[in-house]
Amino acid sequence: FLQDSAQKISWSSTWRLANSRIYGKELSQPLANLKKMKLSRSSWLKKLPDLSNATNLERLDLYECIALVELPSSISNLRKLDSLETNHCRSLKVIPTL
Repeated sequence: FLQDSAQKISWSSTWRLANSRIYGKELSQPLANLKKMKLSRSSWLKKLPDLSNATNLERLDLYECIALVELPSSISNLRKLDSLETNHCRSLKVIPTL
Protein backbone atom coordinates (compact mmCIF):
# COMPACT_ATOMS: atom_id res chain seq x y z
CA PHE A 1 0.00 0.00 0.00
CA LEU A 2 2.69 2.49 0.94
CA GLN A 3 4.64 1.82 -2.25
CA ASP A 4 1.51 2.56 -4.31
CA SER A 5 0.84 5.72 -2.30
CA ALA A 6 4.39 6.99 -2.83
CA GLN A 7 4.14 6.38 -6.58
CA LYS A 8 0.83 8.25 -6.82
CA ILE A 9 2.14 11.29 -4.99
CA SER A 10 5.56 11.50 -6.60
CA TRP A 11 4.38 14.10 -9.11
CA SER A 12 2.40 16.12 -6.57
CA SER A 13 3.65 19.38 -5.09
CA THR A 14 2.42 18.31 -1.64
CA TRP A 15 3.06 15.07 0.23
CA ARG A 16 0.72 14.40 3.15
CA LEU A 17 1.89 11.26 4.89
CA ALA A 18 1.06 12.25 8.45
CA ASN A 19 0.56 9.40 10.92
CA SER A 20 2.09 6.94 8.46
CA ARG A 21 4.25 3.92 9.14
CA ILE A 22 6.86 5.15 6.74
CA TYR A 23 10.51 4.36 7.50
CA GLY A 24 12.23 6.79 5.16
CA LYS A 25 13.48 4.62 2.32
CA GLU A 26 10.03 4.93 0.71
CA LEU A 27 10.66 8.65 0.26
CA SER A 28 13.22 8.23 -2.50
CA GLN A 29 10.84 9.47 -5.20
CA PRO A 30 11.65 12.44 -7.48
CA LEU A 31 11.43 15.55 -5.30
CA ALA A 32 11.98 18.47 -7.71
CA ASN A 33 8.30 19.55 -7.82
CA LEU A 34 7.71 19.13 -4.11
CA LYS A 35 6.69 22.27 -2.20
CA LYS A 36 5.21 20.83 1.00
CA MET A 37 6.04 17.64 2.85
CA LYS A 38 3.89 16.73 5.86
CA LEU A 39 5.27 13.73 7.72
CA SER A 40 4.03 14.67 11.20
CA ARG A 41 3.48 11.84 13.66
CA SER A 42 5.28 9.33 11.41
CA SER A 43 6.57 7.55 14.48
CA TRP A 44 8.67 4.98 12.55
CA LEU A 45 10.55 7.54 10.47
CA LYS A 46 14.23 7.51 11.51
CA LYS A 47 15.90 9.28 8.62
CA LEU A 48 14.94 11.52 5.73
CA PRO A 49 16.33 10.99 2.25
CA ASP A 50 18.80 13.35 0.62
CA LEU A 51 16.75 16.48 -0.07
CA SER A 52 19.20 18.19 -2.43
CA ASN A 53 16.79 17.70 -5.36
CA ALA A 54 13.85 19.19 -3.45
CA THR A 55 14.82 22.67 -4.60
CA ASN A 56 11.24 24.00 -4.43
CA LEU A 57 10.48 22.71 -0.93
CA GLU A 58 8.90 25.49 1.16
CA ARG A 59 7.45 23.60 4.14
CA LEU A 60 8.63 20.50 5.97
CA ASP A 61 6.44 19.27 8.83
CA LEU A 62 8.10 16.65 11.02
CA TYR A 63 6.06 17.31 14.18
CA GLU A 64 6.18 14.36 16.59
CA CYS A 65 8.39 12.17 14.39
CA ILE A 66 9.63 10.60 17.60
CA ALA A 67 12.11 8.17 16.01
CA LEU A 68 13.73 10.75 13.72
CA VAL A 69 17.41 10.99 14.66
CA GLU A 70 18.87 13.40 12.11
CA LEU A 71 18.08 15.79 9.31
CA PRO A 72 20.11 15.40 6.12
CA SER A 73 22.88 17.93 5.54
CA SER A 74 21.23 18.76 2.20
CA ILE A 75 18.50 20.61 4.10
CA SER A 76 20.86 23.54 4.54
CA ASN A 77 20.82 24.07 0.74
CA LEU A 78 17.05 24.43 0.45
CA ARG A 79 16.80 28.15 -0.29
CA LYS A 80 12.99 28.22 -0.50
CA LEU A 81 12.42 26.43 2.81
CA ASP A 82 10.62 28.88 5.08
CA SER A 83 8.92 26.52 7.53
CA LEU A 84 10.52 23.59 9.36
CA GLU A 85 8.46 21.98 12.13
CA THR A 86 10.44 19.70 14.46
CA ASN A 87 8.57 20.09 17.76
CA HIS A 88 8.43 16.93 19.85
CA CYS A 89 11.02 15.11 17.72
CA ARG A 90 12.59 13.84 20.91
CA SER A 91 15.21 11.61 19.25
CA LEU A 92 16.46 14.33 16.90
CA LYS A 93 20.20 14.77 17.55
CA VAL A 94 21.64 16.16 14.29
CA ILE A 95 20.30 19.40 12.81
CA PRO A 96 22.43 21.03 10.11
CA THR A 97 22.90 24.78 10.12
CA LEU A 98 20.18 26.38 8.04
